[in-house]
Amino acid sequence: RPKGSRYRRPYVAIWLEDAEGFPVKTAILWIQTEQPGPRWHRDLTRWYRNNRMRKAVEKEKLIGTISSATRGAGEYQAVFDGTDNAGKKLPSGTYTLCLEVAREHGTYQLIREKVKLDGSAIAKQELKGNIEMSKVAYQYLPNKSATKSTDNVQ
Repeated sequence: RPKGSRYRRPYVAIWLEDAEGFPVKTAILWIQTEQPGPRWHRDLTRWYRNNRMRKAVEKEKLIGTISSATRGAGEYQAVFDGTDNAGKKLPSGTYTLCLEVAREHGTYQLIREKVKLDGSAIAKQELKGNIEMSKVAYQYLPNKSATKSTDNVQ
């Protein structure tokens, strides 16, 4: 947690982009949800710009459906289920994992990492953190269950 009297919980977005940069799945969107409502989400500049493009194509609003309140400092996990925002299975290919954090009266941070999803597992990968995200890691665990046909990115 950064020091200072004006500490605000950060706004966080975690999503996958396809090879063309189109946002195919948002896993986490932590923004102000109480009154006066979401207003600082525009500070998540890449997610906000991509979401405007996504909304023009998909005609679905994510704010209000997947968003939840901001969180304090801690360790969290985002899980991707191998589907896009509409619930359709993602094809194999190269995606970009995006983690964006913006803080009112604070910093802005963005981590992007190329991830090849082809059905095979990816061992835990540590990414270089920053002032807002001190420790970041991901792994890909294909779900081989007969009852589920989705994959998980954690």
